[in-house]
Amino acid sequence: MQETKKHGWKEFFQLVLKAKLPWHLYILALIGLFASTTFTLGLPVVMSEIFAGNIFDFEIVSKYFVLMIASLSLAAISAFLIYITNPIVMRNIQWIIWPKLIRMPMRKYEKQPSLQLISRITVDPGFIDRAVADLNNVLNSTYGLVGSFIIMYGMSSKLTLALLPIIPYILIVSAITGHFTQKTQYGVQHAFSGLTAFFAERLPKIRLVKSFGKEDKEIDRGKTIIQDQYQADKKRALVDLFAQPLLNSIQGIIIGIVLVYGSYLVSKGEMKVSQVIAFYMYVQYLHMSVTQYGRFWQTLKQAKGASEKIAQILDSKDEVLKRDKSLDDAKQQTSGDIVLENVSFSYADTKVLSNLNFTIPKGKVTAIIGPSGGGKSTIFSLIERLYDPNVGRVLMGNMPAEKINLDEWRHGMAYVSQSTPLISGTIRENITYGLDREVADEELVHVAKMAAALEFIQEFPDGFDTEVGEFGSKLSGGQRQRIAIARAFIMDSQYLLLDEATSNLDAQSEYLIERALQKLMKNRTTIMISHDLKDVKNADQIIVIDQGEVNGIGTHQELSESNELYQHLTKLQSEKDAKLLPVF
Repeated sequence: MQETKKHGWKEFFQLVLKAKLPWHLYILALIGLFASTTFTLGLPVVMSEIFAGNIFDFEIVSKYFVLMIASLSLAAISAFLIYITNPIVMRNIQWIIWPKLIRMPMRKYEKQPSLQLISRITVDPGFIDRAVADLNNVLNSTYGLVGSFIIMYGMSSKLTLALLPIIPYILIVSAITGHFTQKTQYGVQHAFSGLTAFFAERLPKIRLVKSFGKEDKEIDRGKTIIQDQYQADKKRALVDLFAQPLLNSIQGIIIGIVLVYGSYLVSKGEMKVSQVIAFYMYVQYLHMSVTQYGRFWQTLKQAKGASEKIAQILDSKDEVLKRDKSLDDAKQQTSGDIVLENVSFSYADTKVLSNLNFTIPKGKVTAIIGPSGGGKSTIFSLIERLYDPNVGRVLMGNMPAEKINLDEWRHGMAYVSQSTPLISGTIRENITYGLDREVADEELVHVAKMAAALEFIQEFPDGFDTEVGEFGSKLSGGQRQRIAIARAFIMDSQYLLLDEATSNLDAQSEYLIERALQKLMKNRTTIMISHDLKDVKNADQIIVIDQGEVNGIGTHQELSESNELYQHLTKLQSEKDAKLLPVF
């Protein structure tokens, strides 16, 4: 994971402006807080009047309860207004982040794991709202602090001045405890993100864990991750162990000054006992007001850190979908062949493809084969224009692909892979995913029949409305691939990409899928990747890729006579067929 780039406060303020925060609610909440604090500041004065009287005065007592009820009511209303800002802020910021995540180039996803990107949209926006809400509290605390000092100074200038030196102590203690609290809290959050990422990755793959008998190993790894979380929590607890007495010492010192020096002033006749009691109530408020600054600074720094992480997403350039030419125009104005010209490509610092030059003829079947890790799937990613080459270019005929509308280009490519991607939802939703039109049941039945999927779909009680489960977990591998083929049929794309589409299937599923693919490939430009040479022998063109370079191009017959690597792969295929061994 890359280190978060350090910024100033610009990203925070830009995000606050972009998010269109509900300032009217914050302002109303602040007005309510000011009003509540105004009533609260009057309570110690009324209390001192109560203690100063020798007889029960109903009017003064009633005044106290009116002030208290008014203060509490206004504080509750303000708290409610702040409470409802959180979902609004979360929604507004998520509305900003989500389109950026969807439209980010694929290269951006290499730099940040998806689980971390999830926290950018689910957790980090909350820090922004907390910071603005805490700003209200700081402004209110400042108002209360000034008001308290004015009233206290009117009661006793000497006792008020005696309390002033404690304020720097409060600030120093708050800064020190806040620093270490924030530092250890960051460790807790970092460990927690590792913990959730570990569980989020392992639990969906529990079948894999059990299949390979790795329960004990994963238990040990889980215990290590949990231990890391424990160590982070322990450090935070140790900081709290020392921080709490320091914070409590503030209150002890304040009480000591008020009671000791206040008693002295009472003995001198310069203050009344009732005034000392009022002072005591004010200094409690003073303590809470000053410590609020420390909490606000911690919250503000958390919001700044969150905004920096969000800025990495917001600063990324969106993929430009609309270009100079439509796909239909490109087909009419060119041969429709797909050409890779001097293409080289790297993931970060890892070079995958080097100087590829070949043409995929329109309406023909082109097979791409070669040892694993040679870059075949990366070629598919370039053909789909999920990535742009570092060097060279992809063309349609003689027209550069970057001039053709990106959304139309991708929509013109139907993709069926070994690990067929399905979304949570129904079979109907998965077959029609990517279409911008309503699909009648008759059309669904037709494409499902073409894909050899209708029979198993009709066996489900809910038919096309059957839930496929998380990642299609309720369907078998063969069923998922037939759903993908049905999706390709309904898209009716002119270009078909098959990535190991018949691998790892039982004999019946493989037979059904091969028959469905033969129908799907008819009158389409087909590009297939396969490790099984019997699938590609009849291709119009075979491209052999080895270590990111073109090793040979030709038909099965031509390569069998002239290409050593292809001859080697053919020999391995023969051994596989004879001994049922994997090819490569």
